[in-house]
Amino acid sequence: MTGISAIDGGLSYHTRTLRQGPLADHFQQLFPLRTLHEVDFATIPCLLVPCRTNGARLAAHRARLMHYVEKGGFLVVMGETRPDLFLDDVGFRTIATNYWWWLEPDADLGVRISAPDHPLFDRLSEADLAWHVHGTLALGSMWVTETLARYDGEDGGPIVVDARLGSGRALLTTLDPIYHHGSGFMPATTRFLEGFLPWLAQTVDDRLSGCINLDNGQATPKSRPKGN
Repeated sequence: MTGISAIDGGLSYHTRTLRQGPLADHFQQLFPLRTLHEVDFATIPCLLVPCRTNGARLAAHRARLMHYVEKGGFLVVMGETRPDLFLDDVGFRTIATNYWWWLEPDADLGVRISAPDHPLFDRLSEADLAWHVHGTLALGSMWVTETLARYDGEDGGPIVVDARLGSGRALLTTLDPIYHHGSGFMPATTRFLEGFLPWLAQTVDDRLSGCINLDNGQATPKSRPKGN
C-alpha cells in the first residue's frame, strides 16, 4: 500500500488498472466518482484523477480541488479529463491525433522530454511516453510550473507539467496510459505506468516521511495527514 488514492470512474479500464493486476497494489484508497462529495480531501496525501474521468462531473468539485492543492495536497491529473473544467488557470487545447505515426518512415511521434534531470525520468524514457497525443496544456501565472515533456509536432506544447501552488503540487498530463493499459493495448502505456506509479509512490512516501511543508520557500514542520 502507498499514500496514493484515486478516483474510480467505474469504467472497465479503470477497474482493470485500479482494482486488478499488480498495478492495483499502488493504490491505498479508491473513491467512486459519484461519492466524491463525501470524501475529506484533507486526509489524502495524493489524489489521482485517472484517464477519461468525466471532467464535467469534476467541475462541481473545482473549489475543493483547488483548496486541496493550495493547502498541501498532491493532485495528479491524467489525460482526456479536461482539467480546464475543474482547475483554475489551466488551459487545454485539443489537437489532431496521429494514430498511424508508427507506420511512417523514420517514425517519430514528436514527444520530447524537456526536463531530463527530473527524477521521474530516472524511470521513464521518451519511448515510454510515445503512443498518441490528444492535446496540450497551458497553465497560467497562478501556478509555478515546470514542463517535463512536450509535443513538438504541429500545434505542439506541454504534455506533462509539474506545477506548484501554495504549499501543494499538481502533476498534469494529456497522456492517457490508464485507458490503454486497462483496455489491453499499447505496450508503451504499461511501461509508462510501471515507471510512473513507483516514482509517484516513492515521492509521496518521501513527503510523508519528511513531514515537510514548503511555505514561502521555507521548510516548516507539517503534521502527518490523518490515517497515515
